[in-house]
Amino acid sequence: MSMPVRNLIRFLALALGYAGLLQGAYLAAMLLRFEGSIPARFWAGYLEVAPLFTALSLLGFFVAGLFHGLWRYASTVTLFQILKGVALSAVALVAIMLFKRDVLFPRSLIVMIPLWELVLVGGARFSWRLWRDHVLGPAPQRALRTVVVGTGYTGVHLIQEMRRGPGGGETLTPVGFIDDDARLTGHQVEGVKVCGTIADLPRVLVEQRAGMVIVSDPDMPAKVVREIARFCGEANVRVKTLPGLSDLQQGRTALSQVRDVRLEDLLGRQPVQLDLDEVRESLRGQRVLVTGAGGSIGSELARQIAGFSPAELILLDHSENGLYYVHNELAAQRAELALSAVIADLQDAAGMDAVFARHHPTVVFHAAAHKHVPLLEANPREAVLNNIVGTRTLVDAADRYAVGKFVLISTDKAVNPSSVMGASKRACEMLLQSRSQHSLTRFVAVRFGNVLGSDGSVIPLFQRQIQRGGPLTVTHPEARRYFMTIPEAVRLVLQAGAMGRGGEVFLLEMGEQVRILDLARQLIRMAGLREGEDIEIVFTGLRPGEKIFEELHSDGERTRITRHERILVWNLDARDEESLRADVAELEAEARRGEPERIRRALRRLVPEYVEPSADPAPRLPAAPLVELPATAAARAVPARGDWSGRARGALDVAAAAVLLALSAPLWLALAFEARRRGGRDLLAYETRIGRTRRHGQRRTLRARVPIDRRSIERRTQDLLGMPITCARFRSDLGPLSRWTARRRLDCLPFLFSVLRRDMALVGPRPEKEEYVLRWKTQVPDYARRFLVPPGITGLAQVADCSDDDAEALARRVRYDLHYSDHRSWLLDLRTLLRTAGVIATRPRRARAPAPPPAIAPRPAMKGVAR
Repeated sequence: MSMPVRNLIRFLALALGYAGLLQGAYLAAMLLRFEGSIPARFWAGYLEVAPLFTALSLLGFFVAGLFHGLWRYASTVTLFQILKGVALSAVALVAIMLFKRDVLFPRSLIVMIPLWELVLVGGARFSWRLWRDHVLGPAPQRALRTVVVGTGYTGVHLIQEMRRGPGGGETLTPVGFIDDDARLTGHQVEGVKVCGTIADLPRVLVEQRAGMVIVSDPDMPAKVVREIARFCGEANVRVKTLPGLSDLQQGRTALSQVRDVRLEDLLGRQPVQLDLDEVRESLRGQRVLVTGAGGSIGSELARQIAGFSPAELILLDHSENGLYYVHNELAAQRAELALSAVIADLQDAAGMDAVFARHHPTVVFHAAAHKHVPLLEANPREAVLNNIVGTRTLVDAADRYAVGKFVLISTDKAVNPSSVMGASKRACEMLLQSRSQHSLTRFVAVRFGNVLGSDGSVIPLFQRQIQRGGPLTVTHPEARRYFMTIPEAVRLVLQAGAMGRGGEVFLLEMGEQVRILDLARQLIRMAGLREGEDIEIVFTGLRPGEKIFEELHSDGERTRITRHERILVWNLDARDEESLRADVAELEAEARRGEPERIRRALRRLVPEYVEPSADPAPRLPAAPLVELPATAAARAVPARGDWSGRARGALDVAAAAVLLALSAPLWLALAFEARRRGGRDLLAYETRIGRTRRHGQRRTLRARVPIDRRSIERRTQDLLGMPITCARFRSDLGPLSRWTARRRLDCLPFLFSVLRRDMALVGPRPEKEEYVLRWKTQVPDYARRFLVPPGITGLAQVADCSDDDAEALARRVRYDLHYSDHRSWLLDLRTLLRTAGVIATRPRRARAPAPPPAIAPRPAMKGVAR
């Protein structure tokens, strides 16, 4: 059926429907006006008025737009259209009354008929919308129960699309909202209840029996997305998100573009805000040369530069395959762009001279380099010739042909380099700095760390290993790196290039480091596999030239902020160019001879900070915080709050605490009398300890006190490992009885009140002091696991009389706590309580002076504190 015929049929159907509703409104108004007994003369008046009234009202409806909108998308705009159509219908009724000589209907119908029209027309439109959205009528069969994070416009739009039908291949039904604003909790948005904040997500998933969570805000901070992914992983619930605004495809519904959470969603930071005017001014109308254009960074540079209207874009690479693909891609997308593909070797001075003579570039982005650390350790000759000699050749050509700006893509491995690759990139920076002292060309370098998904990086390697069935190879359990996405890195490179005035080494803000082991575990989980059952992780040891962690600058480099919050600049002293060139020439001569050890010695003379890593079994780790991915190592599952075992254990603890408090009442009275004799001193001393992890013990109490917003969640991911709780104990300086109480270990009896408040249990790891948490959480492997169970008044470490006097005793106490966390049971609790009674009866506490918190022990002392 052709479109005009279909539109005509729809128009006639709407006209008949609206005409019927108009007659219904007229008759309902008359029946209401005369209470069901309509006089004959008004029946006759109706028959005379109805044709003209209907025609004029339909014309008013058409003018108001009621014939054009789709019923399934009825909204507040539709309501306004209905009001306008009803008003025009009332005007038509008034006109009929004025131009008709006889009284054909009561004047009150001028008000009553429009009201009935509003009810009937509006009711019909919105009832159809609700029926289509499954608010009225039956719910969709076999629909996946879904929780939406975020009550903003996108979240509401997702709810509406879910009700209209499958948008992404499966039928979803919304069962609840989660939002940062705690004030919305309990309210309804689009008929869907706001069940709580992100902190309440574990409870909501259980209560709503959710099978999927959708993050509706693509700009939500990665720390919050990690928190959501962690909760969903623990509950075995799928989590999806919307792509960023720049990746949304026009013409497709938002629901159809929902995708699984990717690694970059968990690692990403706030979007990079470019000074577009500055970048556009630096590139528009310029002839831009990109070396290494076939690689990951070079190709993305070419794509983004093409969007700023350069006069010509020259793509240069030694490898023809990558160059072929990026050239074809840009030629298809930007037919108006003057594009040139050049195959050349940076070491060929004559070839480089020919390229510059032909194209006369005014801006150069130098991304070509050998970058694989282990390969370059085995082949230092190629690192020197390609990275250093090639850069020298390019710098000379740029200076000779008066290039306006030259931007070198460097690396964080150039800081205190431990590899041939890092030392070669540092030498490249030195070449640029020395030449910039007396050149018209503005030479700048930009350092950044690893990029997600670049060719040959760790993530594609892990993905290929997962496809092969494993194992995943990790060099060291504590190896950690900085990561950013390729588009993010390139945007910052363009911004830094536009800001550069010559001689600077810019540094991109890299955020927090990521442990490679956590990265491997996260990729395993995202593949739907289980570590140790479906696939293994093996440790291969650090490869030649590798460091445990990367640094962004050395101690001798002076930092200076820039006007862009994500870009810093380091002021380094430039060497005299003549002596530097002499050292580079000597290094090149050694590289031509091809003796690896002689090449390394010459490289160390050129880059004094280049030191090969030592085989230290316990290397120093940085104090910088780590990104905690959702799939990091976890302990055995502890009973959930909703589990019958956990509820029964808590009820027994509360009952036992009440009984013990009642039995100890005489001791309380005696101590109170002793305190009164000493001048009314306080009976109890209070201190703050760290209890169970926030994920299990803090949700309900925090929500009652203060709204949880996105910023508080970000702070929490960097804060203490558990919930601060206030503990009280008897003072030991009141008199003989208080000293006897402390010696017999009864000074902890006030902890029973914490048990009544459900902050503690009878048996468990002792609540930790805050200073110990801050000192030991990055030093003791699996230290965080001791906070997965509630803290206790007594425990394995307490009955073993583990003290806090020295690091060795603390390490032994942590081992006991981890053993209890992994093997917690009713029988173990009973045995611990019986042993506690024996200790109180037979082993008085040894008197000792209070000691300051112990110093951090060296790593070898922590052997054995493992799972």
